[in-house]
Amino acid sequence: MKTRLTLVRHGQTAKNVKGVLHSRSDESVLSELGRRQISVTARRLKGEGVDLIYSSKETRALESARLIAEVLGKEPRPLDGLEERNWGVFEGRPWSEVKAVLDPLDSEQRYEYVPENGESWKDFETRTNKVIKEIIDENQGKNIVIVTHGGVIRVLLPHLLHAPKEESFKYDPKNASVTILDYYGEDAR
Repeated sequence: MKTRLTLVRHGQTAKNVKGVLHSRSDESVLSELGRRQISVTARRLKGEGVDLIYSSKETRALESARLIAEVLGKEPRPLDGLEERNWGVFEGRPWSEVKAVLDPLDSEQRYEYVPENGESWKDFETRTNKVIKEIIDENQGKNIVIVTHGGVIRVLLPHLLHAPKEESFKYDPKNASVTILDYYGEDAR
């Protein structure tokens, strides 16, 4: 039995344009371009037979999910665990500052690194994998849209595709992008 997961990154925000990390419970809304991007994504998904729409509870993702849901005639289901990685002290700061800390580390050190008041890649991966497993287990055979964040998609793909975690570095989902995975039991394509 096939379960389809369609991972959608939220539309563009002003912080995305500036290359600044969002913070937890960030109230950033979509930019005008972000709303147009999600409108295109929603039209792309229309006619795909979507059964359910789940969303991160973060404002930018929930706004994106509501715009998609309006076009698809569905009600989004905000769900804990689909939030972006908690970068702690780096929230609201440029990605370049995080990169300067992470670049000297090997992949295992990066995996275990916990920014002050934040979460490690390992903990982030565990959190997101748990919630995706719950969604899949509860919705076997359905077509599910999950509106979330770039980092969530990046960390989920290696897990769902049974690839090494370092494969996450090759993924860079753009705002309002669509990543479709057909899930057959334990295998995703």
